[in-house]
Amino acid sequence: MKKTIFIAVISLVCLCVTGCSKEKKHVDRSDAKKMFERICKLTSEYTDILANSADSSSWAKATSEYEEKLDKINFSFPPDTDLLLTEGQNDTIHTLMLAYIKARDERIHEILYPVAEVDSLGDGDSIMVSEPIGEVSQEGASRSRGN
Repeated sequence: MKKTIFIAVISLVCLCVTGCSKEKKHVDRSDAKKMFERICKLTSEYTDILANSADSSSWAKATSEYEEKLDKINFSFPPDTDLLLTEGQNDTIHTLMLAYIKARDERIHEILYPVAEVDSLGDGDSIMVSEPIGEVSQEGASRSRGN
């Protein structure tokens, strides 16, 4: 008899605990997916645009446009939508952003500091080698002493 009451009480407690627990809410990630797709598309496009920018003004314009469009994407979705992105989506965005930053930085460096091709030097150009200032050869030392 005691066992039966004990089992009945434990069963009721278990039933109450499972009945009172919170139901898992289905998280709608459709907005996060749309945000992810738009960010990836925008970042890829502007990585290519920056890599092919002809001068510093087109580079600056593309950089500014990218930042404005990225802000528009982020503010067009409900707050905390970015928190619903999966780990894989975050990693993809991170990788694309690194590629964008690399293209942006490399291109402005190329624009500001162009490298002259070695072939562009004329045939008459030569490189003169001089002695370092701090070192004097034995010949020069004996001449400077008046010998």
